[in-house]
Amino acid sequence: MDNAQNLQSVWEDLSKDKRADGRGSIYAFTAPTSGVGTSYVARTMALLAGAHMHGDKPVLVVDMDIQKNTQSDWFSSPQAQAQYGSPVGPYDACFGTVPFWRVTPSMVDNHGQNLTDSHFMSLHVVDAARITFTRFEWQQFRQGQNVHIQNARAYWHKLRECFSAIFVDIPALDRADILSSICPEADSTVLVCAEQDAKSTALGDAYRKVTSMNGHCSGVIFNEIPAQFSGYGSGV
Repeated sequence: MDNAQNLQSVWEDLSKDKRADGRGSIYAFTAPTSGVGTSYVARTMALLAGAHMHGDKPVLVVDMDIQKNTQSDWFSSPQAQAQYGSPVGPYDACFGTVPFWRVTPSMVDNHGQNLTDSHFMSLHVVDAARITFTRFEWQQFRQGQNVHIQNARAYWHKLRECFSAIFVDIPALDRADILSSICPEADSTVLVCAEQDAKSTALGDAYRKVTSMNGHCSGVIFNEIPAQFSGYGSGV
């Protein structure tokens, strides 16, 4: 069984737990260490969800690894466009709320217009895959500006209203502590690691970090061939 088939089995298990209010669930994906394919796992799960979801609401992929824009680059690649078509956008990603990113100090563009937070993140739609994804617009940045990741409960609640499921790609914990800003809002947090790191201190620390924030850790994906999904047991 290959990676995609195993991840489909994972998605079937995760999707059984639906919110009582009928809104879209938020699935957060991160890793204790870099380089284990978290972005691949989050994207593949989103594609599976888009293919199997019913109703009018699409799936959303939120790329919180704003330094890389990995998800946007993949969906905009010739390979992805050949399969799913060209993304349509950009659209506003703020949804009338205070978002999870904040750019300071405020500056103006070349036309003298104030650059608000809505200028720095955009949404793009891939109709054939029933997926919407985010892109951080670095070309809007001006010298001296900084971007901050912040808690944004109202923003995440709004996303639940607009999408059938939200898949959040979070940088590994050895790069940045962005997990803290989303974990309490997520319905499920999934950790990704290499199989040889199944009993590592870093993985155990990541699990304890999730639970310390009252997050729900659904388990671990070992992103290798074959990929496996595991709950936490006495071995971790």
